[in-house]
Amino acid sequence: MRQVRPGSRVLGRGVTALLAVAALAALVAPAGVRLAAAQETPTPSPITIQTRVQFLHAAPNLGSVEISFNYDKQVDGFSYGEVSDWLDIPPGATEVSMNADRRGMNYLVFDTVYPIPAGNDYYSVLTDQILLNGPYDRSPIPDGKARVQIVHASVTLPAVNVVATGSDVDFATQLAFPRASDYAVVPAGTYNLEIKLASSGQTALTVPNVTLSGDTVYEIVIMGTVNDTDHPLTTTMLQDTTVPRDSTPS
Repeated sequence: MRQVRPGSRVLGRGVTALLAVAALAALVAPAGVRLAAAQETPTPSPITIQTRVQFLHAAPNLGSVEISFNYDKQVDGFSYGEVSDWLDIPPGATEVSMNADRRGMNYLVFDTVYPIPAGNDYYSVLTDQILLNGPYDRSPIPDGKARVQIVHASVTLPAVNVVATGSDVDFATQLAFPRASDYAVVPAGTYNLEIKLASSGQTALTVPNVTLSGDTVYEIVIMGTVNDTDHPLTTTMLQDTTVPRDSTPS
């Protein structure tokens, strides 16, 4: 798995002005000092703003895939249930494509151009029908709590409610594929989750001992296929750190 760190190709106005002044000085200076002046002119460093994405393969029927940004392969042999490393993704209009990872012809299974704002962390979940994308909400959390969002990525599972047993925490209500819940801010700790069918209240899945750390944002992804022993219903948890709280006294 290879990561590419994109550099900025645009110079700011201030940098452009400095280069123009340096060029003018070189033209009017005596011939004997032009080389020294050029050697003393510092080379501006490119400005880079890290923009990252993390993929989860939650498509039981898709098989193994390759993932590319602007035709530059980033992930190879990516299979169901796997989570990629953080990948630097070029901001701007970025083409994300996926090819079936097969012997012989690796045919295209997904291709689209996304407008990628710079400086964010994103999650991207592969399902059998659609690619679910979103930014992590990394804003500071008061009192060292955790921020949690539920992502419904199971094509065969009807709308669900997600609650934490033994508490009054409701993480999601009437959540259907392919939606994500609002974020819930909860105290750090260990929770037992219960995923119930919204229509009947029947329990579809229990997830014990979900540990949530403070100052962390989580995407809990519901994935798998109902009544399938090969790809049973399950959850996968993605996470990111939040921006540190301002410690300066007010």
